[in-house]
Amino acid sequence: MDDQATTDRSRLTRRGVLSLAGATALAGCQSIVGGNDDSETIRAYDLPDVDPETVPTPVVPRSIPVDIAPAYLASGRDRIGELLGALPTPLGPDEIPNGHIRERLTGAADEATDRLDDARTARTALEALLALRHGREEARYAAAGWAMADEGLSASSLERDHRQVLASADEALRNHEYVGEDPVRAAVVHARVEDSLVQIVDHSDPRTHDQGALLTVAEWGSSLESARATLADARHVDEQFVDSLSDDVGTVEDVLTAAAEQLFGDVDARRGDLPPEPTPEEWGVAERVVDDLRRAVERGPAGVDEANGPASAVVEATDILAHDRGLAAVRDGLDEEELGSVESAEELRALRTTAYDELDSALEESAAEPLARTVVSDVSHRISSADWQLGRIDRDVAPDRLDDIVVDYHVAIAVARATPSACAQVVDALETA
Repeated sequence: MDDQATTDRSRLTRRGVLSLAGATALAGCQSIVGGNDDSETIRAYDLPDVDPETVPTPVVPRSIPVDIAPAYLASGRDRIGELLGALPTPLGPDEIPNGHIRERLTGAADEATDRLDDARTARTALEALLALRHGREEARYAAAGWAMADEGLSASSLERDHRQVLASADEALRNHEYVGEDPVRAAVVHARVEDSLVQIVDHSDPRTHDQGALLTVAEWGSSLESARATLADARHVDEQFVDSLSDDVGTVEDVLTAAAEQLFGDVDARRGDLPPEPTPEEWGVAERVVDDLRRAVERGPAGVDEANGPASAVVEATDILAHDRGLAAVRDGLDEEELGSVESAEELRALRTTAYDELDSALEESAAEPLARTVVSDVSHRISSADWQLGRIDRDVAPDRLDDIVVDYHVAIAVARATPSACAQVVDALETA
């Protein structure tokens, strides 16, 4: 990973700002670095040069082993354009006198435009799909709010349409067919479909408390658009997957269910062996890493019945097993080496490089890359968070002020290293189910 890289040369990186500050200090001005002569501090200038505005989130892009049709992505872009086209330009006080409401609608329109840009530059088709879904939600928020102001659009009509989408999603979930040839590929794709449909059915009602009439309509519009987009995306992914299979393909539902039950049997046993939560007086980098991994193993469904479906259960089990194996490795390693605050910029740089290398290795070494990516992409959010925090440092710091960053890198390293063996266990369960 090139620590000097940035995708937007119009912004100064921290190193550029610090260099400028040094130049002004030489000219008699006060430096913004704010450092001192304390030998225990780490110079901000020596830290990896990260632009927080260009840190990818997640570092490893999400992907699924299905071809998403370019025409389908184009339809999502067209929908955002259609919704934004319904707004007067610019949206000023003559159209929306209330400044707060106008700011909310304008902000949503701007966010939709940003998501359009994200979709165009997305690293994977799935990332583009998710960016467009978010863009549609924001664009509909603005469009519905304006329609309420301009035409008297009511929340009740949007609620009625929303209920119809929820009913369609519930029916799709109940009637979903788990066809497939390769059980690993099938698990990853069907999990995406299951999770999308459950998201609609269980989690798509808007929060409209104390919003006022216009913003309540805007929230219902956003939720309706989100549900419609999510349902359409799930159907498209499922259709594209089925079209990629042979005509005489069979079902893998029993295989997924049996494998998930076997895996969660192991998960249950591992949860019973988890270490206790550290006490406050023990709280340091090592204890925080152990506790973060421990809590990740505790999270998630207790069994197959609590998952969104058999495919999601397989994917959830993979993630839990990777975190548990990472936890075991960290605990074993604590007997041989200290896991604490970094003592120098060079040590932090080496830790960050290791984190990125381990993400790559996890994908390369796993027997089931699509399955490994579900784990690695999720944990790579920790590196995104660490890099974002790192990029915002503009003053010399004491080593322990970097502990949040250090913990994030260590957690990502532990899970990435454990991912190939966790995937191997899951593949074996699928093959023997």
